[in-house]
Amino acid sequence: MFRPLKIALFIIYSAALCAQTTPSTESVPQAKETKITEVITTDSVASSELVKRAIHWVQVETTRYVKTGGVSAGSKAECRVAFAVKPKELNPLCDYSGKINMRVTVECKDSKYKYTIDQIKHVSATGKTSMGNVDNIIPECGSMVMPDLTQKKLKGEALKYAGWVANDIKEAMKQSSADNSKADW
Repeated sequence: MFRPLKIALFIIYSAALCAQTTPSTESVPQAKETKITEVITTDSVASSELVKRAIHWVQVETTRYVKTGGVSAGSKAECRVAFAVKPKELNPLCDYSGKINMRVTVECKDSKYKYTIDQIKHVSATGKTSMGNVDNIIPECGSMVMPDLTQKKLKGEALKYAGWVANDIKEAMKQSSADNSKADW
């Protein structure tokens, strides 16, 4: 009679010990942040002229993406760029419709400038399927909501859009500010 009672108590006691977990101090693993940077030299162009070109690029509107929060200080121009994104499938497993946001900074010195594209993040329209930073190993919404394949597609799109922005900056920095002021009138 005591033997089944001992076995039952042992099972209950061991289950209670296994149920207690210590709080983990580790956070979700993060990959290194994607940062696209390039230094481009120009043919003896003054830094003030390069800053004017960068400011013009920040101010000009495009049909591909939306630029917000344009700021310039000293030899630096900065803005946030947002691309609309939606799944290409008819009935997607994960509806990640929303925006891909990134910060773009253009720093100028005599005869050269450097652009940096960083803080690339995805925010869904509903808020339920947001990936957050594209470098997250596990998306903010969780890996059960957004599968790995969808996450990789979204990161690929984000990097493609960053490439578009980089090409637009290069093209805008080739045009002199005198040409840009004539185009406004």
